[in-house]
Amino acid sequence: MLGFKRQHQRLGNILLRVYLGVLGAFIGTLLLSIFLVNLTNQIRLEAYHEDLLSGLYTTLVDDFSNVPHSKQAEWLGEINQTLGISVVTSSLKNQNLSRRQLNRLDEDRLLVIDKTDHLNLVFPTHKPEQFLITQLTRVTEQQANASIYLVLRDLQRTPTELRQKRLKQLSQYFSYPLELLSELPKTADQLQKSRLARGEQVSLFLDKERSIISYIQLGEDSWLKVGPVPLFDSYPLTLIASVFLASLFVLAIAIWWFLYGLESRLRHLERASTQLAAGNLHARVKITDDDFIGKLALAFNRMAEQLQRLLRTQQEMIHAVSHELRTPVARIRFGLQMIEDLSEQGSPHETLAKQIYGIDQDIDELDTLIDEILTYARLGQEKLKLQFISQDVTGLISEVLYGFERTNPDLAISFVINNPANLSPKADIEGRYFQRSVQNLIGNAVRYAKQEIRISCHLENDTFRVDVEDDGPGIPEEECQRVFMPFSRLDDSRTRSSGGYGLGLSIVQRIIYWHRGSALVDRSPHLLGARFSLIFPREQSDKLPPLEVPPQ
Repeated sequence: MLGFKRQHQRLGNILLRVYLGVLGAFIGTLLLSIFLVNLTNQIRLEAYHEDLLSGLYTTLVDDFSNVPHSKQAEWLGEINQTLGISVVTSSLKNQNLSRRQLNRLDEDRLLVIDKTDHLNLVFPTHKPEQFLITQLTRVTEQQANASIYLVLRDLQRTPTELRQKRLKQLSQYFSYPLELLSELPKTADQLQKSRLARGEQVSLFLDKERSIISYIQLGEDSWLKVGPVPLFDSYPLTLIASVFLASLFVLAIAIWWFLYGLESRLRHLERASTQLAAGNLHARVKITDDDFIGKLALAFNRMAEQLQRLLRTQQEMIHAVSHELRTPVARIRFGLQMIEDLSEQGSPHETLAKQIYGIDQDIDELDTLIDEILTYARLGQEKLKLQFISQDVTGLISEVLYGFERTNPDLAISFVINNPANLSPKADIEGRYFQRSVQNLIGNAVRYAKQEIRISCHLENDTFRVDVEDDGPGIPEEECQRVFMPFSRLDDSRTRSSGGYGLGLSIVQRIIYWHRGSALVDRSPHLLGARFSLIFPREQSDKLPPLEVPPQ
């Protein structure tokens, strides 16, 4: 159940990572789209204003250029009253303009300054350092009104027979049509005709085309039509479609880039797993990040190292077992040959019995070796379940110790119990395996001890510690971890002479592992030989997570 929850949480983390990546790409694309729309509209609006006001600018500046200097103030007053806008002259000394804006004026181009609630228009005149400045709040309507009155003034000063030609000249400066009509459109109602007859301007808004058309009467049976003047459309279909397609493209690139990184790293993991399956045990995945793929790669590398270690251990075990079996088998074969030769020679019964006894000893040695190998293999099973029972640890140790004291009378073997808090000597253990571990440690001490062996049992609130010390040569510090490896011998000749197959300490380590403890080795501070320690908890709880494969 716990493994399912962990896997479900890991899957959730993967989906969350992908979801956040796609969401981030979407939000980034959305912000980019808004920025592009605003930037595009800013450029379009600037071009729209310049294009829309170019005719007004040209007409106004040309009219101003024909006015003598002494009558400029009078002209400005008339223009302001007629057009309903404020036009002033300035030398720009009090204007805070950027380099780009000054360059536009140097090129005799209209300058439009956006002031949020209105527009400032700066018109370069034909005179140096003299500019016309005005403000517009309703750009399309005000410029249409101003343009139609300026064109009307110009045409009124033009002879009737030349008006069409003059209007054609003026049309070159306007971005929208200027037309002289000999009759009003049939859609004009009586109210509009009355207003035109009084000299008023009539403006019509065309909703479908989003534009304005203005009419004003020039003379009898003559009207001036200005427009249609298009209104600025902030979100035209072409802009929306372009930004939408660009956003889709950017979003697709962002998602591809994000998923490509994940796919590329997963592909490396797949390639390494394929190599591992093909037998390349050195295949590893390079870890570049600490995300879920990095953790997956780390788990893969650990798995590959574990497989490599298991196979190496298996090969070493096969080599060691075959090596260990070869000696007793050779002795048995030699013994059988001796019996055959002695039988042919009619040797006495005692000689044959001696050879048979030797063969029996070799068979016992093989049986012991097989038992060691089976015990080691059994303790290496995945999720091995031991039957823990609360037992007297000191009593079990005493039982093991009694057998060694009888068989080794020349060694001084002592047993010390350190229990200052007067704690219970019981702990949750598997008695048979625990005694096997203590027996292996004492047997190892008997092989190398010179005169003395000490077994100490330390009782604490939560843990037990069992120490087995001897006064032998000890174990070099750099070899302390290797002694627990199966079939390892620090001194091959010495080990053979003292017995053993190199599995005893490995079995001890696995037994104490299944007791959720640890086996350690160092130098004895009292006897100056080796000291092996078993440390394990007093209680084994079913609520703890199950143990996996023991260390190799």
